[in-house]
Amino acid sequence: MGSLPAGRPIKGGDTMKIIAKYHALYDPPLLQLWIHDAPHRRMHIKVIQRYRKDLYEAVRHTSIGRSLPINHPIELEVLFSNPSTPDLGNAYLALEQALDDCTLTKPGIVKDDSLIQKVVMAKYFPGDPKK
Repeated sequence: MGSLPAGRPIKGGDTMKIIAKYHALYDPPLLQLWIHDAPHRRMHIKVIQRYRKDLYEAVRHTSIGRSLPINHPIELEVLFSNPSTPDLGNAYLALEQALDDCTLTKPGIVKDDSLIQKVVMAKYFPGDPKK
């Protein structure tokens, strides 16, 4: 399992934290991500680039870490905890940009985002429910 316990500021004092697990024995292999304070796709490209660096560091500490970028089909499960947008589509598009080795500054996590065969994602907003 890889993780970034400290995180880096992303917006207004919040910090992004990422936990990653890679399950190589699944067919296709499964990459699981838990991302706290994930950005959305409309944020500045520098924010998405920093997101990529944090994702890379978390995934680098998993069993696939020495073989990045991933160049074979995978499945992806992601939980966005307290994302910067309530829209899962915008949160996923930012993640896809950050994962894809063909965009932004290298290195990426996946050689091409077309290698992601299946995505299961959810969002969670911790804290008091709004009244």
